[in-house]
Amino acid sequence: MNNATAVHHSTRSSQSTSLPTGRLLINDTDEIIYANTQARHFLGLLSEESLPAGQKFLPLLRQTYQFYPTVAWLGWPKRPLATTARYLIYTPPNSQNASLLKVETIEQIMLEGRTIWVISIQLVESRQTTAVSHLTV
Repeated sequence: MNNATAVHHSTRSSQSTSLPTGRLLINDTDEIIYANTQARHFLGLLSEESLPAGQKFLPLLRQTYQFYPTVAWLGWPKRPLATTARYLIYTPPNSQNASLLKVETIEQIMLEGRTIWVISIQLVESRQTTAVSHLTV
């Protein structure tokens, strides 16, 4: 019976529409202190290398992405209004397609007297990406 349960569970997981989530920890000066494999992929960092010392999150994003809406990014990393979400738009060179990622500040914690922010980055489903790729940003 345990095998049947395990098989059923793995089947359900493989049918899930949930995409991998990038998770990061940034400190109060916006330096990345941890990034999981998916976050490293979104940020263009090689997963087998250590994080660059002093690498700041927002400047790294600005190299590749457009911030949308701009007003939602004011006051980073504090959470914006509950009705406002933060997105990143990536348009590959010479392409009409765009990818849309949602960035959320999940939690604020104190560690050794310093503020640490837990950040989530997730690719948004393609039907929403298509709608946003036509916006003028």
